[in-house]
Amino acid sequence: MIPRKGRPGKARRDLEHRRAFRRTVKWRTGSEARISTLKRQYGWDRTRLDDLDGARIWTGHGVLAHNLVKIAALAA
Repeated sequence: MIPRKGRPGKARRDLEHRRAFRRTVKWRTGSEARISTLKRQYGWDRTRLDDLDGARIWTGHGVLAHNLVKIAALAA
């Protein structure tokens, strides 16, 4: 969606101040941060395997490695 200039109308302001809207924005921000972390620290930016199945395996290993680090930090 292309951002509009000026202030949002009353209907849009009401929508954006709802709890569900704010929760969705926070969820999206968190997921984008997770993807950024995986790309920087776990090699998610480029797969070393050739086809779609290889990319799925590469992605799974990156997520697994990230989750293991998080679990280890919580256990320590």
